[in-house]
Amino acid sequence: MSTNQPQNIDTTPSEDHLMDHSYDGIQEYDNPLPGWWLAIFWASIIFAPLYILYFHFGPGLLSIDRYDRAMMIATERQMAAILAMGEISENTLVDLMDDPSMMNGGKKIFTAKCATCHGMFGEGGIGPNLTDEFWLHGAQLMDVYRTVREGVPAKGMLAWERQLRPAELLAVSAHVGGLLGSAPPNAKAPQGDQVKRLAPEPIAEGGETATDGEAGEAEATKADA
Repeated sequence: MSTNQPQNIDTTPSEDHLMDHSYDGIQEYDNPLPGWWLAIFWASIIFAPLYILYFHFGPGLLSIDRYDRAMMIATERQMAAILAMGEISENTLVDLMDDPSMMNGGKKIFTAKCATCHGMFGEGGIGPNLTDEFWLHGAQLMDVYRTVREGVPAKGMLAWERQLRPAELLAVSAHVGGLLGSAPPNAKAPQGDQVKRLAPEPIAEGGETATDGEAGEAEATKADA
């Protein structure tokens, strides 16, 4: 049999590693954390406020913001093609109102550019209330789009077509259109004429807006079916 036996090693911590305090006769062993762990810990503490300042209060874009910007650029190209064909219509704006990304982008533009006069929720301020059925410059979505694009210089409203890209004009117009009936708190008293917003005309086959006769024929066909 082998006579090689492991030597007894004293694993009892030396008195130098014991903390000075004692609880119920129990002493605490001073076991410092590894240097690499401490380095990561302190680096995280330093990095966290810089991250918050840059992405939440500075020029940094969060993931949702980058996504909205990418969608805005894609829509910008699509809208440029549509504008080239002169096909902006009520239906175009209604479709944008069903696009959460465009509506989110429009809301951000409204907050940055329009809330000073119209309130954060469109409740009105210097400018009129945008949530009720009373309108100064037309109630239809195309009226809203035209007002945003051309402005109302006599009342101090800028022509935003000089500062916003086409897709941004459409996005913020769609957002304003969606404010109707939202009933925000502290809404400004009605101004202008009470006008009911009409539903967009249906699209006929081939992509053109149906005339009243075509729309009537379509409804009659549905009724016969």
